[in-house]
Amino acid sequence: MTLIERWRQEIHIFHLPIGEATIMPQDVEALYGLSVDGHPVALPYAMREYTGDQYLEMLQRLNDFLPADEGALVGASRLQLTPVRLHLETIHADITDDTPDLHINRYTRLLLLLMFGGVLFPNTSGNLGSLRFLHHLERLDDLHDYTWGAAVLGYLYRQMCRASMGTQRNFAGFLPLVQVKI
Repeated sequence: MTLIERWRQEIHIFHLPIGEATIMPQDVEALYGLSVDGHPVALPYAMREYTGDQYLEMLQRLNDFLPADEGALVGASRLQLTPVRLHLETIHADITDDTPDLHINRYTRLLLLLMFGGVLFPNTSGNLGSLRFLHHLERLDDLHDYTWGAAVLGYLYRQMCRASMGTQRNFAGFLPLVQVKI
């Protein structure tokens, strides 16, 4: 029996033969160092109506990067991660001790975008990342002030609930939480 079949969406608990288990916010913080206290990870109201072109303009402004293939943008706010990864591979060798902070910040933002889309908040395609996180990447010095642990756990719970209801066949999320905790 799969873990999804043992997930009780009403109370966010796994019902196992040995008892019940759940993933707590404190687990996320202790195991992975992702804060559960601070500013909420939320999309500013003004960005809720952004078009794909507006997200791409923000991507270019913050990172000096635009994917060559126009098809890399899926919907208004999802970007294929492969062009980002390939771009990072080409500029990686250019990062040295003498690299200006501006270029290091751009590299860091793209790397974080990959991490958000591929590790912390992945979707079932495995190759799409949300450009909605660009807002949080604008000021790198403020990243530690956000409740990333709570956001990661909430996203994982949402994905598991959808899968347990049968509205999607697979689920995604920060699966190391499930593997370590359960």
